[in-house]
Amino acid sequence: MTDWDKRYRDGFYDGARDPHDLLKRFWQVIPKGRVIDIAMGNGRDAAFLANKGFDVYGIEKSMEAIKIAGQAKNNVSIIYGDASLLPFKNDSAEGVLVFYFLLRNIMEDIANILKKGGVIVYETFLKRQNDIDRWRNPDFLLDDGELTSYFRKFENLFYEETISNSGGKRRAIARFAGRKI
Repeated sequence: MTDWDKRYRDGFYDGARDPHDLLKRFWQVIPKGRVIDIAMGNGRDAAFLANKGFDVYGIEKSMEAIKIAGQAKNNVSIIYGDASLLPFKNDSAEGVLVFYFLLRNIMEDIANILKKGGVIVYETFLKRQNDIDRWRNPDFLLDDGELTSYFRKFENLFYEETISNSGGKRRAIARFAGRKI
């Protein structure tokens, strides 16, 4: 059992059922069609968009997370797989979601999945998070200003770096919504 499987099995991510606030704010600018949720976790964001009429594919490698997502029976096509090996063609989606996941070596691939006019909604931790709570591997945390550097060919719809208080937890995060030009 992987560390992620254990976290999901033990209910670490169980309480989060609503979609992320950034998605609730920007879902309406995503063109109707296919949306890819990368490292979808329990599927809360994928389910939200599926219920809005999008054709949603979620990729996840934690079997426990997939079990939780599958129990929702929400018309999301779930792909068991490693997000580092994205199984999607270039220009194959109108939307991409990424929440609290970072692999720098696939950022170009993530951008390339989107069709022209497609929208990405991306939120993850900054390295400053290590000043707030438990130590996290800096390989999976963003430097200040880094997130937008991966999406230079995108129209910036929204970007912020902030310390948020979400669910009683302080988080140093970067948030980005952008349209591929």
